[in-house]
Amino acid sequence: MFKRQMNGGFIFILVIVFMVTTFNGNTYAATQDNQLNQHHASNGNVNKVKTRVILPNEKRTQIDSTTSGHYQSIGYINIGDNIATGVVIDKNTVLTNKHVAHLADGNMTFAPAAQNQNTMPFGTFTEKDIKVYPGNEDIAIVHFNENKQGQTVGDVVQPATLKADSTLTENTPITVTGYPGDKSLATMWESKGDILKVNGSEFTYNASTFGGNSGSPVFNKSNEVIGIHQGGIEGESNSAVTIKGDVLNFIKNNKA
Repeated sequence: MFKRQMNGGFIFILVIVFMVTTFNGNTYAATQDNQLNQHHASNGNVNKVKTRVILPNEKRTQIDSTTSGHYQSIGYINIGDNIATGVVIDKNTVLTNKHVAHLADGNMTFAPAAQNQNTMPFGTFTEKDIKVYPGNEDIAIVHFNENKQGQTVGDVVQPATLKADSTLTENTPITVTGYPGDKSLATMWESKGDILKVNGSEFTYNASTFGGNSGSPVFNKSNEVIGIHQGGIEGESNSAVTIKGDVLNFIKNNKA
């Protein structure tokens, strides 16, 4: 997640208006960090988990062809002053984080394959209802209303393919793709890295992310979704919820 700032009656994004590529988003990510930490209270890193973690081997590239291949399934989430990412995995089903969903109050919008703040190739969809995972894992499902043409989000884009992989291994190459808040608003970026460790229902990796990447799909080399990015520990790693077991069953039972 990433939070936008209000100044008087005008909304502005510092990274856009001032084009500061080294913008420090600590202040604006504070709300999202608090939400994220509520979902990690059971581990020893509770006070270190952040929504934005840039790592030494940063390999992030902008995706201009957002409507091609698996990129079309990735979308820009807006919740008031907050932004995040989600991925379409069925006709009317988008996966994101629980800490993202908790910020919504019927006001979430989703723009699949957004290219920038002025170019939304498939328009935007408004929130219908949210299903949050009942366990500790930071994952949620959002269903969206049909657009004015009567189309669901899965009608206008090709949903991503889920890969229930219980055999994830270290050093496996992955990509994390979404809408980081330190880049121009609503632009899609892909971050490359490798899996560092697999631990139960989560796995860590060395791909860099920033606030706004919350809910980003993690893809394997076949462009299948193997996890949903949730946050990371500064200077160490980022992490995702693995698509398997009870999480996979939750997804199957709540797809629409």
